[in-house]
Amino acid sequence: MKKQLNVAMMAAITAAALLAAACFRHSATATDYFPFKQGMTWTLRFSASTGSSGELKITNLAPSKLYGYAVIAQENTGGARSYREYYSDDGAGIRHVAIETPQGLRSRIEDHAYVIKNPIRVGTVWREVERTLDGTIFDAKTMIESTSDRVSVPAGTFTGCVRVRSTGTASPVKHAGGVGRTGEDAIEVEDYYWLAPGVGPVKATHQEVSGEGETAQSIGISLELERLQK
Repeated sequence: MKKQLNVAMMAAITAAALLAAACFRHSATATDYFPFKQGMTWTLRFSASTGSSGELKITNLAPSKLYGYAVIAQENTGGARSYREYYSDDGAGIRHVAIETPQGLRSRIEDHAYVIKNPIRVGTVWREVERTLDGTIFDAKTMIESTSDRVSVPAGTFTGCVRVRSTGTASPVKHAGGVGRTGEDAIEVEDYYWLAPGVGPVKATHQEVSGEGETAQSIGISLELERLQK
């Protein structure tokens, strides 16, 4: 009886310890999937349905302040142009604050654009303003579809990835503040991207389709992580 009692007590203690560990286990947040570490560099291979391809290098720069937000700047080099993008962990998620090109700095605060939002779980959804490749503004619906994808790219295989899907239609009707498409076909846009814990972006696809049937035109772009420097 004493032996059975001791076994029962040990089992109870073990169960209590496991429960406590579960209660205090770190809950994943947006920054786990989009690291802000200064100097961290991603090299991605991009390819387009038009036949163009090459490398895109993204490097985290020093933290700074912009439009009242604590931001991290990312230097993007490769492809047709170099530019900087500014991101902030504003508590709700990783917010896209601004983009800086040779033409100047453009705020994205009013776009309510996020790379990823909390809570990190399937079904988290948000609305944002996005742009097609030709600059047409449209309203997009973005949602976390999975938190357990396995993604294989040239840099390796990553597990526990978040898969995000964003869709929208750029209408021929002029969008307030945007580029009008009067007399042209609407553009259907679909984006997918995958973020790995502790790594960040590992894969992304972008698809634009305009028109229908035999006259439909499509443009596709894909990116895959080749190298990561932490």
